[in-house]
Amino acid sequence: MNTSSSPLDHPASIPILRRLLAARALTRQEVETMELQVRRDLPWKSWLDRALLSLGIVLVLAGIGYFFAHNWDHLTKNEKLGLAGGAVLVGLMGATWAGLERFPGKLLLLAACALVGVYIAVFGQIYQTGADSYELFTAWAFLTFPWVVLGRFMPLWLFWLGLLNLALGFYWPVSPFFGLFESWDIFRLETISLLLLNGLALLLREGMARWPISWLDRGGSALILLAAALAPASLETIGEIFHTWDDGSSSGSAFIACGLYGAAVIGLGFYYSRRRYSLPALAIITLSACTVLTNLVVRILDFNRSGLTAGTWLLAGLMILAIFGVGVFFLRTQRLSHQPG
Repeated sequence: MNTSSSPLDHPASIPILRRLLAARALTRQEVETMELQVRRDLPWKSWLDRALLSLGIVLVLAGIGYFFAHNWDHLTKNEKLGLAGGAVLVGLMGATWAGLERFPGKLLLLAACALVGVYIAVFGQIYQTGADSYELFTAWAFLTFPWVVLGRFMPLWLFWLGLLNLALGFYWPVSPFFGLFESWDIFRLETISLLLLNGLALLLREGMARWPISWLDRGGSALILLAAALAPASLETIGEIFHTWDDGSSSGSAFIACGLYGAAVIGLGFYYSRRRYSLPALAIITLSACTVLTNLVVRILDFNRSGLTAGTWLLAGLMILAIFGVGVFFLRTQRLSHQPG
């Protein structure tokens, strides 16, 4: 006799609706309509429970880190390694006991992945391996990757992507292959590599949104990935404006960077305003564009020269106000054009 319960036997919830979507029992439009109603009627207690549980996990992890820092000189090597490894095992056993399909289990698995970094740090301090910082984060990401795949939890994937960002960021300054490069070239390599990494993650995330995946969130991760991709793109463009603008041998790179950045902003704006409307995403894109344009105005007016007049400062202020005013007008227009009725 089959005693397994059906999703229809439980009260309506977001995970159940996504499971029905993944099983193709409901269409995406039906799920979005029901999801909106469920979120509207969702009791505040559920949100408070999850928030307090997440806060508790964060405080426990902070306490474990503080414990090792405070008692480092009073613990033996075996005690340090045993406690750090035991914390990882406790997190894994707790996640297994709670169930990887439930929120507490997923959160405990995320905690276990975080504790792997504590174990690697303790191991490196005890044996003084001499490894660079990027090697720690690379090993951390490599060891936790199977758990990330099994967890099917978007915050866990974002945590893992953050490890890759840190590993890549710490790699270029100590890379033996680019030791002859100047600091500007290292900065350029870092921003471009982070842009490619986070941009690829954003493309995969947006592609997955078209599939009936039950554990995929509604768009919070897309906003984080969008900001993570636009931040290095903006920094690279601003760096090209101020660093290579007057350099005769590489002045063209500043114009190329501005052109590529402008094309990317226009493409993203079109996608999030026409294909998959998202006002928060448009706000992130607009803020990035306004920031780059503001730095472009500062460079064109050349504030490094001597003899600046009051008219130059007034013109700069008016242009900056105009840039952000156009940005606000664009967002307001988008919001009004997508309001029902």
